[in-house]
Amino acid sequence: MSSSTPVTRARPGSAQELLLIALPLMISFGSQSVMSFIDRIFLTWYSSSALAATMPASMLNWSIVSFAMGVASYTGTFISQYEGAGRKDRVARVVWQSIWLCLSLGSLLALFTLAAPLIFALAGHPADVQRDEVTYFSMLCGGAPAALLMTSLSSFFSGRGQTAVVMWVNLTAVLINLVFGYLLIFGFAFIPPLGIWGAGLATVISNCLACLLFVGLMIREVSRKQYPMRSEFGIDFELCQRMLYYGLAMGLQIFVDIFGFTIFLLFVGKMGTTALAATNLAFNLNSLAFIPMLGLGTAVMTLVGRRIGEKNPALAETTVRHALQLGCTYMGLWCVAYVLIPRLLITPFRAYAAGDEFAEIEETAVILMRFIAIYGLFDVLAIVYGYALRGAGDALYPFLFFTLSSIFCLIIPSAVIWYLWGGNLIGTWSVVTFYIFIVGIGMWWRYRGGKWKSMSVIEKEVLI
Repeated sequence: MSSSTPVTRARPGSAQELLLIALPLMISFGSQSVMSFIDRIFLTWYSSSALAATMPASMLNWSIVSFAMGVASYTGTFISQYEGAGRKDRVARVVWQSIWLCLSLGSLLALFTLAAPLIFALAGHPADVQRDEVTYFSMLCGGAPAALLMTSLSSFFSGRGQTAVVMWVNLTAVLINLVFGYLLIFGFAFIPPLGIWGAGLATVISNCLACLLFVGLMIREVSRKQYPMRSEFGIDFELCQRMLYYGLAMGLQIFVDIFGFTIFLLFVGKMGTTALAATNLAFNLNSLAFIPMLGLGTAVMTLVGRRIGEKNPALAETTVRHALQLGCTYMGLWCVAYVLIPRLLITPFRAYAAGDEFAEIEETAVILMRFIAIYGLFDVLAIVYGYALRGAGDALYPFLFFTLSSIFCLIIPSAVIWYLWGGNLIGTWSVVTFYIFIVGIGMWWRYRGGKWKSMSVIEKEVLI
C-alpha cells in the first residue's frame, strides 16, 4: 500500500488544517445560500405569491432529491478514506460509480414533475401560490441530474482536500445564476419576464455549467496526479451496493429532516400567505448562517474520513473539537444579529416589495428570527457531530434518530397544534425550536459514545 499524501501543508489535526479545508467550503456553500437569498429577493420584487411559493417548492424538491443527494454527498467520505489509505485506484473507481448512480437516480427523480399539480393541490394553498409552487418544483426536479452530478464531481476535490477548487467553481456558478436569474425573472430585450419559472431555469443552467467546469478541472487533475480513471471505468456492483447502503442512509436522514420541515411549511401555509411568506423570509435569512455551516460539516466529514483511512481516530477528535469552536463562534455572531438588527437584515427584501402587504410580513418575520437565535447553537451541534459520525461511516444512527425525532418532535406536534387549536404560528415555531434542540443533543450523545472510532466504509483489507 502506498502512503497517502498530506491533505494540506498544515499540521494534521491542527486548527489551521481545518480552516484551510473548511473556509473554502463555507464560502462555497455560503455562495449557494447567497444565490438562493438573492433569487428570493428578486421574486419578492416580482410578487408575494412567488416568495411564498419558493420555500415549500424547494423544500419538497429537496425531500425527493435527498435520497440520491445522500449518495452523491457520501462520495466524499469514500474518497477521503481511500485517499487516506493511499489507494488512488479505488478513488478513481468510486468517482465512476458515483457518476453512474447520480445520472441514473437523477433521471428517475425528474419524473416527479408529472406529479407536481396533484402534490400541491393537496396542500390547499391559495391558487396563485399553488400555481407558482408547481412551476418552481417542476423546474427543479427536471434539473435533478445536473444537481446530483455537480455534487458528485465536487466530491473528487473536496474528499481529497482541494476545497478551493470547489469554492471557485461554486462562486462562478453563483455569478452565472444571478445574471441569468435577473434576466429571466424580469425579462430583458427579447426575453419576456418569466417570473418564478425563470428563477428555476437559471438554477438549472448554472448547475449544468458547473458540471462542465468540474469535468474540465478533473481531467487536468487526473493527468497530473496519475489517477487511473481509464482503467477503472465501468460498473462495480459491489462498490455501488456499498455506496448505496451508506449514501441512502444519509439521504434518508436528509429526507426525513427536510420532509418534516416540508410538512411544517404546509401547516404554516394553511394559516395564510402572510404567515407562510414571513416563515419563508425568516428561513431565507437563517440560510445565510446555516448553509455555510454545511460547508464546515463537509470539511469535518472529509478530515474524519481521512483519519479513519489513516487509522488515527484520536486526530479526528482534535479536528472535531476545533470545528465545534469555529461553528459556535460563527453561528453565535449570526444569532446576535438576528436579535439586535433583524430589520437591517430584512432591508434588501423591503426595497421594491409592496408596502402595506410587506410591512405585515416583516413584523411577523422579526418575531420568528428570535426563535432562530434560540436554536442556532444546537444546529451547530447537529452539524459538527453528525458529519463527524458520517465521516467515520456511522450513517445508520443519524438516519434512525432524525426519523424518530422528525415524527415525534416535529410532524406530530405541528399537526396537533393545527387540528386541536386551529393553528398558531408561535406555537408551531416553538415545536421547530424543540426539534432542533433534540437532534443537536442526539448527535452529541452518539459521538461522545465513541463507537464511530472503530467504523469504516472501505474494505477491511485496505486498512490492514
